[in-house]
Amino acid sequence: MKSNFELFAFYSNARTLDKLIEANIDGIVVDWENKGKSNRQDLYNTQVNEHTAKDLEIVGIKEVKNLICRINGPEYWSKEEIDLAIELGASELLVPMIKSVDEVKFVLDCVKNRVKISLMLETNEALMIIEQLDKMPVHRFFVGLNDLSIQRSSRNIFFPFVDGTIDVLRPKISKKFGIAGLTHPLAGDPVPCSLLIKQMKRYDASFGFLRRSFYKDLDIYEISEIINALRENFNDNNLIVNDLTMDEKRLFSQDLI
Repeated sequence: MKSNFELFAFYSNARTLDKLIEANIDGIVVDWENKGKSNRQDLYNTQVNEHTAKDLEIVGIKEVKNLICRINGPEYWSKEEIDLAIELGASELLVPMIKSVDEVKFVLDCVKNRVKISLMLETNEALMIIEQLDKMPVHRFFVGLNDLSIQRSSRNIFFPFVDGTIDVLRPKISKKFGIAGLTHPLAGDPVPCSLLIKQMKRYDASFGFLRRSFYKDLDIYEISEIINALRENFNDNNLIVNDLTMDEKRLFSQDLI
C-alpha cells in the first residue's frame, strides 16, 4: 500500500472542520448532491446532505488542502452550478451517477481545466464503460456502494466485494481509486472497519472518505485518534491482506438493509 493514502471528510460544522484541519486531513467534501437523492434512496438507510453554497464558502476560507464539491448528477446539474462551485473555491468536483461518456464530456467542457474532475462509479452503466472513462482526463474514481446496491436491488452494500465486481473493475482503472467509508479501525458495525481496510489495501485503494460512521464514532474517539489510527493501518506494510474468508464472505453477503 502506498504511504500517501489520502483521507477526506464530509463537512459537518465549523467546529469539527477546525479539528479536522488540525489533524491534517487531506481534504473536505462539501456535498451539493441532494436533488432526487431522497427519492432514489427512500427505502434505504443512507445519508443525504443538505449542503449549500454558504457551506462551500465557509470551508473555502479555511486552509484546506483540497476542497471537493460533489455536485448534483446528470439529471439535475447545470453549467451554472459547476461555475458556482469553482467560483466559491472548489479545487475538485466529484461527479455522481455517471452513465455515459457524453455526460463526462459535458462536465469537462464546462470546467475547461479550471479544477480537477473525479467520478463516482455507482451505476451499472458506468462500470460497463470504465475503460473509456479511465482514458478521460479525470483525477480519481470512487465506487459508490450505496447507489450501486440500490440499482442492483441488493440488500448488502458490500456485496461487490464478493460477487466479482471489484475484481473485474479494479484492473481497468489507472487513476486514483477509492471504495467504502472509514472510521476508527476498532469500530464499524455491522462490518468492522478493520476488515474494510484490509480489502481496500487488497485492491490498492489510494484514498478513502470519512462520513457517517466516522461522525457517529466521535462520541467515543477524538478526531485525531481516528485519523492517526487509520494512517497507521494504511501505512503498515506488515498488515496481512488475504482473500476473504468464508465467514467474511457471509458477512458481505447477508441481508444488512
